[in-house]
Amino acid sequence: MNHKRMTISFVLATLMLVSLFAAVSSAASVSGTVMTGTGPAASVEWATVNGQPTDIFAVDTSGALWHTPSNGTWDSLGGVCTASPASVSWGVTTRIDVFVRGSDGAVWHKYSNDGGSTWSSNWESLGGQLAAGTGPAVASWSQGRLDVFAEGTNGALYHKWWNGSKWSGWESLGGKLTTSPAASSQGTNQIGVFVRGTNGACWYKEWTGTAWSSWESLGGQLAPNTGPGVDEALHLFVQGTDNQLWFKSANGAGTAWRTLGGAPPEALSTSSPSAGLPPDDHSMVCVSSTSGTVWYSTISLTGVWDTWSSAGSPP
Repeated sequence: MNHKRMTISFVLATLMLVSLFAAVSSAASVSGTVMTGTGPAASVEWATVNGQPTDIFAVDTSGALWHTPSNGTWDSLGGVCTASPASVSWGVTTRIDVFVRGSDGAVWHKYSNDGGSTWSSNWESLGGQLAAGTGPAVASWSQGRLDVFAEGTNGALYHKWWNGSKWSGWESLGGKLTTSPAASSQGTNQIGVFVRGTNGACWYKEWTGTAWSSWESLGGQLAPNTGPGVDEALHLFVQGTDNQLWFKSANGAGTAWRTLGGAPPEALSTSSPSAGLPPDDHSMVCVSSTSGTVWYSTISLTGVWDTWSSAGSPP
C-alpha cells in the first residue's frame, strides 16, 4: 500500500512539474535578441540541397526556445531554457529533436515529425542535473536512435540514449568538462563527443562500437565559457581566446588548428558554435553575435567561405 501511494505521488509530482514547465513557458515574453551566453543549435535535414541549415534554434532573454527554418521567420516552442539548446535530424526523415536545460537543471525534450511545421504538444523531462550554464548535446547514428550528452554538476560527462522504444538511465563517462559538450555520429554505432577541458583545450572521446575510448586531447585554446561545435564528418569549430573562429578536422592525426577567412559580420558572443554537414559536403557553422543575431555560413574543405547569412533573432 505504501509503495502504491509513493508511485501515485511520484506520478502526480511529475505531472505537476510538466504542467509548471508548460505554464511558465506560455507566459514567457519575447525580447528580439538571443539570451546572453547562449549559442544557436542548427540541424540539417538531408532532403536539403542548398547547403543551408534548415532548422535553427535559439533562446530569447526570457528563456523561451524559438525555431526558424533559416529564413528569418521564427516560431516559439516555449519552455524555460537556461543554456544553449541542441538539435538533430534523423537521417533522411523529417524528424527533428531538440533538447534544452530547463529551469530545474534537467534535460527537456521536444520533437517534430514533419520537418518543424508542428511540434509535440508537451515538453518531456529526461531528468539528470546539468552544470549551471551548460546545455546538452545530441547525435543520431540511425533512424530511431538518439544519444544525449551533458555535463553533470560534478563536471563529468553523462550519457543517455533512446534505442527506438525507451530511454536508458544516465551513465557517467568521466572526464572534467568546463562547458557544454558537442556530439556527432559518422555512421551506425559510431559517436564522437567533444568537450572543453580544464586546461582550455578541446578533448575527444569516441564510442568504438563496443566500448568508449580514453580521452584524447586535440589541443587548441577555447575561449572561457564556450564549447566546440562539430559536424558529421568530425569538422570542429571553436571560438579561440582571440574571439575568432578556429577550425580543425578530427579525422587524421596531426591536423592543425587554423583560422579561416570570411569572419562573421559581427563580433561573436561568448557562446558555443553549432555545426552540420549538408549533402553538398560543405561544412556549415552557425553562431550568435554580440548583438543577439544568429549568423550561418558554409565552408568547403579548401577553406573558401560562402557569404554569411543572417537568420535574425527571435521577434
